[in-house]
Formats: sequence, structure tokens, C-alpha cells
Amino acid sequence: MNYTKYVEAISKLHGVPKMDKEYELYYDETNNARIFRLTDDGFNFNEKAYFILGGLAFEKGKHPSKESLKRLIGKLEIQQNSTEIKFKHIQQKAKVFLELISRNHVRIFIEWLYDNKCWIHYSYRDNFYYSIVDIVDSLEESSYFGIEFSRELKSALYSYIDKDKDWFVQLLIYFDYPNVKNHGQFIDQILNWFEKIDPDRYDSNIEYLRQCLKSHRKDILIFLKGNKDRVMIKNYADIYRNSILTFYNATHVFDEELEIQKILDVDIIEVFGKNISYEFIKSDSSIFVQLSDLTIGILRVWMGFLESHSICELKELFSNLSATQVQTMKQFQAVMCGSLWENFGFKHGSGSNQFEEKINCFMEYDF
Repeated sequence: MNYTKYVEAISKLHGVPKMDKEYELYYDETNNARIFRLTDDGFNFNEKAYFILGGLAFEKGKHPSKESLKRLIGKLEIQQNSTEIKFKHIQQKAKVFLELISRNHVRIFIEWLYDNKCWIHYSYRDNFYYSIVDIVDSLEESSYFGIEFSRELKSALYSYIDKDKDWFVQLLIYFDYPNVKNHGQFIDQILNWFEKIDPDRYDSNIEYLRQCLKSHRKDILIFLKGNKDRVMIKNYADIYRNSILTFYNATHVFDEELEIQKILDVDIIEVFGKNISYEFIKSDSSIFVQLSDLTIGILRVWMGFLESHSICELKELFSNLSATQVQTMKQFQAVMCGSLWENFGFKHGSGSNQFEEKINCFMEYDF
């Protein structure tokens, strides 16, 4: 299939630079729910565990030297009977981020990334946020003032839902969201919920949504019909495809994921008359895919850390780090920022503005 128009849309809407540069991108993924859906009790997967796809990126042919890789593997002290390096080998049972960056092998790996000026690329998805934004996107008024305004509306709704999540999830279950049959009743329930919001929590974005929904009481919410009952995300193939298309001249090497591969291989991905190069391989055949496993493991714990704290709490925790933690944090921050300086397209997220603000807080903090 010819995806040229899709690539042109990415360029126009997001202004990603150097989309035609010949990068080498290596991938692993974490928190793959396979399918994200509603059950009678809530979700089939922890909605706070963001799906993440990404890993290491290099300019074509410019990798860390074999000697540097050999020294790293030696320092990580991987057992001889291990066929490959896994995140668990450096995690050493650390559960939270501040514990993780205190582990010797994690510090060694981050220092290696820093010393070798490695780039990290990643895409993440907040499953619940991604699932509820169809409510906003179904309202044509949400697009009147551009993408950023639409994001503000989605983030405002997400924030309000988060304060009353149990009730809202039960609402979604009752209506078999996102395959709503009675749209008028669904809208009325949300409007009644808005009416109960504490006036002290007034938000102009919520008021805008309330007025939009009132005007659509007799309408069909376009993105909430023709779907499978309670299936909010049927797979994550679109994230893989988006990564491939964003850097259409790059070489993309994914850790083996058979179900995703079947979906992508249904048609040839063609851009500007050229087939895009990508492959799925067993991780034990590529050291850079293995190191991407370590990288994505660190990002998973890092994002969990950001998700579980407010910005005020994050700054308080940052101000009380040990000297060793500060050094590792600075190096990790430098790698993350350096990657975005090379190309801000190395980061792609489907998440709320509130979470993006936490990422920015980390990136800008003076450790």
C-alpha cells in the first residue's frame, strides 16, 4: 500500500525533521496487553502501565565500537549460560525508578549510553487516555481551534475522569464502549455527571465540552459506533507502522512479535515509490535489539515513576537524591535530551498534557 500521503501528513502536522535521514532504529516493547478491553470489573490490563515501543537509534553505520560493546558486556557480568542480555539482568529486583538508578548495572549501562552519545527513540500509549479521546473527537466542535485546543479538551476530560474513575468506567462498561448503541442516553449520563462536578473545580474546557455534548443529544457520536463491544484497543500495530513511516528511509529492526508482523505484512509499506525496510528478528541475533530491551525496561520504570507522582512530588524527590543518583540522573537526562536534539521525532506519545508536563519537568530539571 502506498503511504506517501500519510508521511506527508506527519510532516505537515508535526514538522518532524529529517524524516528521510538514513537512521538505524532498533526496537523492543513492553506492557503489550495484546488487546485492551473492558471486563465486567474494569480492564483486562493495568491501564496505568503504558505500552512503550522503542530502543536505540544510530546514524547509518555509526555504532559504538566492538571494543566498547565488549567492555560493556564484561561490566554487566552476564552469566555465561545466558544467551542474551535482558533487562532483568540489570534490574536486580528494583521496582521503582529511584531504586533502579541506584543499581550498579543500571548505572553502568546509562553511563555507557552517555559516553557513546547514543540516541533513544520511543513511542508510548496511555491506554485509557487513548481510549476515551474518541468521545472528544466525535464532536466536530473539538477541532475548530486546532490540534492543541483539541488536546486541551481531551486532557481536561481525562483529568476529570481520573478523579471519578470508578463511576466512569462502570458507565463505559454499561454502554459496551466504544460500541455505544444508545448515544442519547450515553450523552445524558455524561451531562448529568458534569452537573455534579464541584463548582470550585470549574474548567472552561469542561464547560465547552458540556455545551458541545448538549448540542449533540440527538446525534450519533461517529467514533463510538461500528466497533467491537468493550474492545478499546484491538492491537498496537499502528504504533509500529507509525514508527516505520515517520522515518521512511531508516532501517527498522524489531524484536520478534509474530502477531504484529502478520498484521504489517498484509500489505507492502511503500513511500515515494520505494518499499520501506523493516524486519522482525530473534533478539539473540542482535546486540542492539538486546540493548533496546534494557533501554525500554528503564523507560517503563521511569514512566511508571512519572505517572505515580505529581510535579510537586517529583521536584521534592529530585531535590533529595544522593550524589550517586544525581550523577546517573544527569546522564540519563542528557541522553534523553540529546536524542530529542537530534530529532524530536524520536519521541511520540499518546497521553495527556498532564503527563507530558511531567516528562518536560524531568527533561528541564537542574539536577
